[in-house]
Amino acid sequence: MAKVIFTAWKTKAQLIDVRSEFYPLPSYDGPDMRSHACATVEAWKLRGNVPHHVEATALLTDAILHDDAQSNSIFSIRATYSAAFCRFVTGLVDTKVTGPRRSMFQRAADLGLPASFVELRHEATHREPPSLVVLRKTTQRSLEWLWDNYWAGIDVDEIGSVPRVTRDDSVPVATALRGALQQVVRRSDSKPVQKKRKREQEDSVAARLVEICSASKDGPSPAVGVLPVVLLDEGMLVDSERKLGESMDAIFDKWDPVLQQVTTSHPSFLLHLSEELVHTLALNSGNSSPENAQAEGLFLWLEHLLTSPAWKSRQAYFPRGYISTICSENSNHWTQKLVETLQKHGNTATVASRTQNAAKSSSLKKRTQAVLSDSVAEKLREHGWGPIEKWDSRPLGVASTS
Repeated sequence: MAKVIFTAWKTKAQLIDVRSEFYPLPSYDGPDMRSHACATVEAWKLRGNVPHHVEATALLTDAILHDDAQSNSIFSIRATYSAAFCRFVTGLVDTKVTGPRRSMFQRAADLGLPASFVELRHEATHREPPSLVVLRKTTQRSLEWLWDNYWAGIDVDEIGSVPRVTRDDSVPVATALRGALQQVVRRSDSKPVQKKRKREQEDSVAARLVEICSASKDGPSPAVGVLPVVLLDEGMLVDSERKLGESMDAIFDKWDPVLQQVTTSHPSFLLHLSEELVHTLALNSGNSSPENAQAEGLFLWLEHLLTSPAWKSRQAYFPRGYISTICSENSNHWTQKLVETLQKHGNTATVASRTQNAAKSSSLKKRTQAVLSDSVAEKLREHGWGPIEKWDSRPLGVASTS
């Protein structure tokens, strides 16, 4: 007997049309149809049977469309982003479902959802809403994930189900990334080059990595997630022959310029890199020994990403909460040191942030008072009032001698 599937859309073409409005082709130069797509999904909601992936895409897109500081307050924009993102994550990893009870992190792992999404959802729900920069980047990553895990894999024969994307090109992507990264390895083995030439080589490698990730048929997000795996599997970030206590400065100098440029183009790369480093450090029992030079190298990389001034402008994407949770649940010598670093750096960052915010607030208050004073004085002058040039402090009832 044929299986009957009820959908909110009347024809398969309607869903494809909405997809093209949410995710227009790069060559599309017509009007922005995202608001129309959101309205269509809202109408579908009245009919029911709207997949969570479709609803989440509409909510996240609508949050982007409301990101207008001239019409809405920053607080309301952050709240809109947070609400849309929390509903997106909760609908996927909600633990109150049938079957064996599992944590949100476990369900996220089953779905291929970044663990940092679960951590950010927890922060947005139980603490202060994340910063607008983080929310914008995370919303973009969420839409990329939805494309990879729903929209890109829509099969016209299974339009009512939640299809999964088959990543047949994962090996070619890894191979292409490995080939591009080898340029950095070969450069370090060759004779020293001039600073200008070195910068050109770094830019070339970074551009090639970004190009490979962007050209992936599954979208950039999966390819960006493959890059840290290749870096670690090939021993590019931590030398397999390094000795305990050996400095990592040369490695940092070699890879920082390239990895920072990749992060600028794909901010999610820092999340993937941090998660891959901490997973290797915390979940591999062989890395628990204090005498393990490889584990020390992983720790030093995480410490470098967290504390180095070179990464300061990108540290907003560092998943502190998730890394702290992983380290606490998988305690060993190196994860304990990492937790201490997180706590120390977190406190310092908090104090610095509060001091900076207080200074900004004080400066803004002074400017506001000055503007208000000028405005009030102008209004008084319009009505015939004005400042007296010399204050006469005679007691009441005493006539002036002048």
